Amino acid sequence: MYKVALIGNPNVGKSTLFNSLTKSSEHTGNFHGVTVEEKRKIIKFNNSEYEFIDLPGMYSLNYFSFEEKVARDIVVNEKAYRLVVVDANSIKRNLYLCLQLDELNLDYKILINNYDYFSKNKNTINIEKLSKLLSKDIEIINAKKIKLNDNLLKNLKINNNFNKKIDENRNFSNNFQNFNKNLIHNNNEFNSDFKIKPYLIDIVNELKSTTNLDIKSIIYALNGLDIAIDEKYKSIINKSIERAIKARYDYIDKVLSECVHFNRNYIYGSSKADKFLLNPFVMTIGFLALFLLSIYVIFFLLGPIISDALNLLLDKILYTPIMNLLYMNFDNLWLIEFVEGGVFSSFATVVSFLPQVVLLFIFLTLIEDSGIIARMAYVFDDTLSSFGLNGKAVYVMLMGIGCNTMSCMASRNMNGKNLKIKTAILNPFVSCMARLPVFVLIASAFFSKFAFLIISGLYILGIVLLLIIAKILNKTILPTKSSELLLEFPLLRAPDFKHILVVAKVNAIDMLKRVFTIVLSVGIIVWILTHTTFKLIYTDTITESILFKIADKIDFIFTPIGLNSAGIVLALIVGIFAKEMILSTFSICNNALDNASLMLSLSLATSVISFTSASALSFLIFSLIYAPCISTIAVIKAETGRFYMWLGIIGEFTIAYILSFIVYQAFTRGIVFALVSCIIIAIILFAVIYLIKQIKNKKIKCLFCSKCNRK
Repeated sequence: MYKVALIGNPNVGKSTLFNSLTKSSEHTGNFHGVTVEEKRKIIKFNNSEYEFIDLPGMYSLNYFSFEEKVARDIVVNEKAYRLVVVDANSIKRNLYLCLQLDELNLDYKILINNYDYFSKNKNTINIEKLSKLLSKDIEIINAKKIKLNDNLLKNLKINNNFNKKIDENRNFSNNFQNFNKNLIHNNNEFNSDFKIKPYLIDIVNELKSTTNLDIKSIIYALNGLDIAIDEKYKSIINKSIERAIKARYDYIDKVLSECVHFNRNYIYGSSKADKFLLNPFVMTIGFLALFLLSIYVIFFLLGPIISDALNLLLDKILYTPIMNLLYMNFDNLWLIEFVEGGVFSSFATVVSFLPQVVLLFIFLTLIEDSGIIARMAYVFDDTLSSFGLNGKAVYVMLMGIGCNTMSCMASRNMNGKNLKIKTAILNPFVSCMARLPVFVLIASAFFSKFAFLIISGLYILGIVLLLIIAKILNKTILPTKSSELLLEFPLLRAPDFKHILVVAKVNAIDMLKRVFTIVLSVGIIVWILTHTTFKLIYTDTITESILFKIADKIDFIFTPIGLNSAGIVLALIVGIFAKEMILSTFSICNNALDNASLMLSLSLATSVISFTSASALSFLIFSLIYAPCISTIAVIKAETGRFYMWLGIIGEFTIAYILSFIVYQAFTRGIVFALVSCIIIAIILFAVIYLIKQIKNKKIKCLFCSKCNRK
């Protein structure tokens, strides 16, 4: 089997090429860091197997972010064919990485993408001359339309000395530093055939005379690879790296001057519309209006029509035929109720919102494909920096609207440990798709005329809380110095509707998989435990069931916020496993088979789960914040550690409880009582924040901290 690594800068079309070659549907987008870890897929071609590896984008081997390190390690360490994807419109910057690969004797082939747009603006590249000057095979491609062929894989080499020595010296492990030491200091034969590029000769000779490093070590150091260097030489090496950068770009300018013609008035990515879009006020109001309008259209106008049609279809082809079959052939009441209430209720409640969720994903893809997200990151960078975040958080937040789990994973691209931690643990304040159906159903049931405004307010509340908590963390335990935002503007362009349809298909399939795995399985477990007593006897009275009895023992905790119902507490607990399960639990407890009957049952005091207007609003706020799902918690732990995972969970639950308490008490006891409670809570919170800050500044001792108690 042959391995083929797709290498290149961010936003040059690597993932698009990967999807075209392997007929996949991996996430692509016009933003730095869309691919945060390598993606692999094996396909067969001409009686051979090829494993294609889609690597995160990197500007150079001297990595500055997590995704660049992932890509660098695979490029340098793993034996593979290398295809370097170069955007014709950014060829000068893209060729920098090619020179670094050359310096390490790594063979590769160059694929020039987006040449059609480049040539349309009266720019030209003499491919034959460029290929000769770089001594590399070069091919012009269209990443969206290309198909795997012999020509693409032509002239690729993997049996060079570098890879050969890797195979001999190590067993593909992460022990890269030890490998480098052995390779550099114990292998004189390899050092002898290592060629120095002409533009680096002066720099290498100067370093050789001022340090005790050999040529191979110097080349490694100039390319940011991990080697052992004496402290006294590090400053010299760092200054030489700056000189090497300039030398490489000077060489690239010389090469391009001989074979590339640029239109002097051409600036890739620029647009007349940017003068309008880059206005902070216009961008903020415009995006909020567009997003909220999409919510209204998708969930209150277009979505319900499609959802009703889907429910009707499912009723005719699944529910009615299967239930008729059961009634005709079985007398077992437990089995019939299990299929009807446990299986169909869990399935139908979630699937009924499938069209709306897919439509919202399509809307987010439209924004991403059009090139708006990068501009949003630029516009909001200064504002977010004042809260201890940066412009990249915009992309993470937008991903959070789709799925908090994936967006928390994307937080690893943040520069700096504290920035990464804040972005990860605060991201669940952004409401994900799974919570939105809960908001829509409850808001429609209890606040029909104001449902859209309430749902919009919940999203805005989540963002406001995220910024406030980010500011507090920035001033206390997670300070972040101002960080540079590495960003490039893609073209403003019409979205690729083929790609949008692929996104719709992928998200629909992904949601159905969740329904048939997590949601359906948890729903069945919930049904069984809500229809079984502690004596393991079937009961159709839910109040006698195992789960209800357990929830009933702890529901007093939620009495001050109006959620003193064992059924509601049960739904919140189940929601930690998957937010989609909240509505399914409502359906199971209230024995409702469709959304209309569920909405009606929630307003009846005789139902197992019921709300008043005050408790419904309290529940909406609490469910927005109280805890992320279990998969998001696992990612937060992996990305930030156990301490910050628990800090996030406890903090979110506390904030959710306080806000729900204030809202519920304002409805039931009046504004004055709520304001007094708010003032008392604020004093307590400020006292806690002050203590945390004092402990951090070591002005007072922490009773629970081992460091503070050391003598």
